Amino acid sequence: MTKKNLLFISLVMLFGCTYGKGYMEHPETFLRDPHFAEYKDKRDVLESSYLRKEITYAEYIERKEKLGNKYDQEVKERNAVIMSDE
Repeated sequence: MTKKNLLFISLVMLFGCTYGKGYMEHPETFLRDPHFAEYKDKRDVLESSYLRKEITYAEYIERKEKLGNKYDQEVKERNAVIMSDE
């Protein structure tokens, strides 16, 4: 029984070290801000719409500015909550 446990623990440690290696080399994949990820996805969709000529440049700039202002407001609110908890 103990040999099986030792083997299991060794395999878990080996798998864990191998699995976590990518995060150590590229920490940005591990540390991800959900607010920024959502903002970036929406910005990319907006940019794609402009590049496919579905919207004009003026509409693109206007929507991008609104999206940026919304993201900035979310960041301020989040930071206020963080600061109030400290």
